[in-house]
Amino acid sequence: MKITRTPWDGKTPIHLKVLKNRYTPDIKIMKEDEILKELGVTGDVIAIYPYGSQVYGTATAESDHDFIIVMKGAMLPSGAFRDNAISNEDWTIQGVLYSRGGFKDAINNYEIGALECLSLDPSQVILDKWKFGIGSWNEKAMVKAIIKKASDSRHLSSMQSKSGNKDRAIKSMFHSLRILHFGLQLKEHQKIVNFQECNEMYKDFMAINPEVFDSRDYFDIFDELLIKLRA
Repeated sequence: MKITRTPWDGKTPIHLKVLKNRYTPDIKIMKEDEILKELGVTGDVIAIYPYGSQVYGTATAESDHDFIIVMKGAMLPSGAFRDNAISNEDWTIQGVLYSRGGFKDAINNYEIGALECLSLDPSQVILDKWKFGIGSWNEKAMVKAIIKKASDSRHLSSMQSKSGNKDRAIKSMFHSLRILHFGLQLKEHQKIVNFQECNEMYKDFMAINPEVFDSRDYFDIFDELLIKLRA
């Protein structure tokens, strides 16, 4: 049976409520030197942020640990601004490596991963030698960036579904909806105030039978969130 109900199921969406306290999941915080050693990162590191399931509160015993690491240099030794594929040998610890300039660009271009880093509770930030922030908040640019990222994830879900990779399709469709929910929080608060907002929806998606999954069943939900974000 296909699950086609909206994730909020008639309840008031969290982004419409007054959020007095930021949700801070009880996550295992790895130490700076342990992370850098596992990922083989050397040099002047100025920031380390956790991200992914450990932050959202959906991690299991089998979940890996994901980090965004920022180097002090304006560019990485490779000459790039970002390296998306760093991990330890068994892939239990993974990360994205930014140069200082690359991370600033990510923030100023309203990339959701960078905005998630800036929205973390200070107790979750592993290293913070450089105070990053958005110079001038541009809501229109933020909304445009969020919609593009969410639309790319929805398109990826459709492509994966057609190719028979239904597990990945389910995750990509969920990611597209979570991005829009986070976008609504950013629009209201200029930061993500509740990383747990979509966890019930996550449970629904993880319960879907991949054999009957069709990403098109969720396009109406996607469009409803899109309208709210554009309003």
